[in-house]
Amino acid sequence: MKAVQVVDGSIQVNNVPEPRGEGVLVSVKSVGICGSDLHLIDSGMMSVIPGHEIAGITSDGTEVAIEPMLSCGQCQHCLDGEEPYCDEALPHTFGIGLDGGMAEKIIVPERFLVPVDSRVGISNAFLAEPLAVAVRSLVRVGVAEGARVCVIGGGTIGLCCVAVAVFMGATVELDARHSHQLEAGVRLGAKAISEEPAQIVIEAAGSGSALARAIDKCQKGGMVGIPSTYWEPVEIPSMAMGMKEVSLIPSVTYGHTGGSRDFEVAMRVHARSPEIGHALISHRFPLDGAPEAFELARRRSEGAIKVALDI
Repeated sequence: MKAVQVVDGSIQVNNVPEPRGEGVLVSVKSVGICGSDLHLIDSGMMSVIPGHEIAGITSDGTEVAIEPMLSCGQCQHCLDGEEPYCDEALPHTFGIGLDGGMAEKIIVPERFLVPVDSRVGISNAFLAEPLAVAVRSLVRVGVAEGARVCVIGGGTIGLCCVAVAVFMGATVELDARHSHQLEAGVRLGAKAISEEPAQIVIEAAGSGSALARAIDKCQKGGMVGIPSTYWEPVEIPSMAMGMKEVSLIPSVTYGHTGGSRDFEVAMRVHARSPEIGHALISHRFPLDGAPEAFELARRRSEGAIKVALDI
């Protein structure tokens, strides 16, 4: 079968052996390129087939999104619904520690398959993964009906946070760098940034400047949710944070946050708002076009938000 491989930092599409082992064989239909894929490649840490945002079809015709983080399901963290804390989770994540979804086929343990809602097309269903990241972050900071939320950052995670916050009944403002990101946010229900401080601010850009902006935007006693990943050390504006008693609440991946499976909530969000796929997926390529797709995914200033591979 064909699959994407990273060879000396370059993206290639090669013939590789078909997957083997226990689980459900899934024919991959769509997979997204994530910013973390780019960071792992640039740092020389990508040693497997990339792709953790995956959707496909099983042999019996069931359309599924794939929860890529294969937590053990038996440790106390998993039993408590905090799968990100499981020691097995990260090293057993498709596209990070295990061969991922940028291939024609993948074998997945059945409990990590999430049925695709009929209102969500299979070509967009891989967005359940970044939506689940947003779900965990927003649940951890307590977003609820009537809340006022400001999202800093208009990439995929930021826009997913907009969509999830709107689903939860919040009023949402978006602070994004590029005009096409702001336009996508408006399509998802966001308003332009105001001068008023917010009780909840989501830092979804993953930079020191964005974190400083989030703390500045947060009202006294408020919370900054951090679903983004800092690949380099960042400075915290500790005086402003301390004087306002702002709480920083990071989150990572997904589990059963708040008692519900984050991936299932994400699928409900996506089904409720079919506009999500149109707003986030800016470009599509066939599998053979992966080298061009990865190159484009780096150029956000040229209109790229989420670049997808259709397989």
